[in-house]
Amino acid sequence: MPLRPAAQHAWEDTFRSDEAGRALPPRHHRLLMLDVVGSPLPRDARHLEAALGALEERYGYGPDGILMCMGWGPGWFERHTPLRSPVGRPVPMARWENPVLEEYDACLHLASDREETVTEAAASLFGPGPQDQRGRLVLRETRGGFVGEGLPAVRRPQAGVPANAPLLLGFHSGLRRNQATEEEVSITEGPLAGGTTMHVSYIVLDTDSWYEQHEDERAALMYSPRMTAKEAHGLVEDAESDRTELAAVAAAHGRVGHAQATGRARLAGRPRINRRDFATMDHGVPGTHFVSLQRTMEDFHATRAMMNAADASTHHGGIGVRRNNGINAFMDVRSRATFAVPPRAERAYPGLPGPPA
Repeated sequence: MPLRPAAQHAWEDTFRSDEAGRALPPRHHRLLMLDVVGSPLPRDARHLEAALGALEERYGYGPDGILMCMGWGPGWFERHTPLRSPVGRPVPMARWENPVLEEYDACLHLASDREETVTEAAASLFGPGPQDQRGRLVLRETRGGFVGEGLPAVRRPQAGVPANAPLLLGFHSGLRRNQATEEEVSITEGPLAGGTTMHVSYIVLDTDSWYEQHEDERAALMYSPRMTAKEAHGLVEDAESDRTELAAVAAAHGRVGHAQATGRARLAGRPRINRRDFATMDHGVPGTHFVSLQRTMEDFHATRAMMNAADASTHHGGIGVRRNNGINAFMDVRSRATFAVPPRAERAYPGLPGPPA
């Protein structure tokens, strides 16, 4: 079994690549939204760590087996530890949003190329057996989804999703230099050094309206008005998308691209978040479970603020806060939550007195 890295979120060395060299994340995902019962003790941390480790031993570490990342919410740190929470509570991020601002104690992200693996892993943690965690953790909600060529078209056949699309909106995500590296999103000091922070949003997508547009119009809104669909599908390394020329491009074309707007949040040319998002048909509705990792939540807030492109309407009267403004008109954020992700050695009830194992 490959050596498990000290950072829980260090998944990418296990990813394969497609023929063009784009990284292939795990195809199937679960988010287990959890609350803590009572006051866990070091023995509870040992029991949780043993269960997580047993799953990694059973299936193997990587997309062929299983990948896991466990984050802890602000309430956990406030109620159960002397540590100050590394993350604040979630807030609305656009004036048209009205999301549920969630306060789960923890979130466990499970991922694998085999759907049955994430299903079985969740069942073993919250069902009868030696790994059962129900004495200390309550499973409040399970969120599921997928990412990978062909899966969106199969799961949402009536929407017009291209047969080879990896996500519901039809384009690739997570290009190499379009993502912050895992090292760049790692916390560098303090009690959670080597960990990261995690934002989890549930977003409903209007795929029907999206696919009423010509493919080049979709590419313009996803990337830049100067990009064609053929060019977009050929992206491998990055999607800079005229990020330094938004005002001029918006004035000339009357629209703004999603990647173009978001790219303005880069520091020294580097993105600030690492996306782990995946498509979903939870509740029978097309959507995205948007999971992002970043060193601090300010990195997420800055990136999302740039994505909103609230200033774009000053460059052309045809652009509104949502109209002709990236993918803003095609998404509705239903909920947000924030978590701190400790390093692997402290992933089970971080901050408790005494060693977890």
